[in-house]
Amino acid sequence: MIGMLRRFALWLGGLIRDDSGIIALKFAFIGPAVIVLAVGAVDLMAVRAADDRLQAIADAGALAGASSLGLATDGAEAKARASAFVAASMSEWENAPNHTAEYAVVDRMGQRALSVAIKAQRPSFFVNLLPPGGWKFRADAVASSVGLVPLCVLVTGTKGSKLLNIKDSSSMRAPACLVHSNRDVVVEGGRLQAAMVQSVTGATGSISPSPSEGAAAVADPFVSLNLERSKLRLVCSVVDLANNIKVSSGYHRIAPGRHCGGIEAIGTAQIVLEPGEHYFMKGSLKIVENARLTGEDVVLIFDEESKFEFKDQAMVSLEGRRTGDFSGIVMTTTRSNRQDFLISADNVDSLLGVIYVPSARMIVEGKSEVARDSAWTVIVASQVEMKGSPSLFINANYSASAVPVPSGVGPRAGGSMLIQ
Repeated sequence: MIGMLRRFALWLGGLIRDDSGIIALKFAFIGPAVIVLAVGAVDLMAVRAADDRLQAIADAGALAGASSLGLATDGAEAKARASAFVAASMSEWENAPNHTAEYAVVDRMGQRALSVAIKAQRPSFFVNLLPPGGWKFRADAVASSVGLVPLCVLVTGTKGSKLLNIKDSSSMRAPACLVHSNRDVVVEGGRLQAAMVQSVTGATGSISPSPSEGAAAVADPFVSLNLERSKLRLVCSVVDLANNIKVSSGYHRIAPGRHCGGIEAIGTAQIVLEPGEHYFMKGSLKIVENARLTGEDVVLIFDEESKFEFKDQAMVSLEGRRTGDFSGIVMTTTRSNRQDFLISADNVDSLLGVIYVPSARMIVEGKSEVARDSAWTVIVASQVEMKGSPSLFINANYSASAVPVPSGVGPRAGGSMLIQ
């Protein structure tokens, strides 16, 4: 455009220098056209600059909104943030064109993204006659979040193989969140479905969508959590161990505190854990046969000699702590606990909260659905193994529960990137 103006200027200068006596006549015919072209060129340059600025605003608005776009949300916050950014940017633009903007959450290759479309109109120099109605232009941008997929399964182990192992015809389903292994993911006969699957060393088997290999390791989000509480260091006396709880029928409410020697429920017994911190010392929690275990606003903590076992037709429904140091956690162990924690019962309906076994292995077996009724579940374990034909559901409806999601898992902060 600048080159064209320069050529017009040179031509006009030559015309003025022409002394042939017909300068006035030439200018009378050609001068208006030259002026119109020059003014039109300036108008086009202004339109081009406005178009570039509008696109920059759309890009930045999409990025600003996508940074809060989580797969477990409806996208309203992302659209609101983008709208606020665009409005603020347009208000700072002197003589900004008239505009309208549309915001939508769209799917791009299986991942949710934020679309921003801005339509603008400004009058032309020729009183909107050329082009008719004035200049009209549009800016489109689509951005997705980076690292914002909620984290719901984290295998923290880094040594050995098959640290996340799904065997036989078992399945793990986490449609709205991330499954990550700091080592490998090995699916042998079963299947793994998630919003995203990634591993540090490798991933094989039936995994959907295709996993990302060579990912950076994810640090244990609860490494600073004090699991060696003073209550756990108290010694269980011989009398305490002799008074362990074993029931086969009836309804039993268990107050929070130390449970020396463990709790075992068989037959048709019903155990209700009252709200608080339940410490299992030198004995396990066994819920077998047709027994029932329920509890709300609870956390179960196991020392190195304790574990849980849910087997047979037992029914289990637990919801994690709502306040305190263990807020959001439903079951955990001391860091020296390297036992196997077994879920094979037919009716483990709800495990709402974080299951945190930093040095132990979590095993899910049997033939039934597990945790389908939980609004959300997070598993952080050294190893996870599934075998038989169970279906483990990892839901991510974080807003549907009074149990808060601890920092480091679930919805996470992050950035965004333009994809269009």
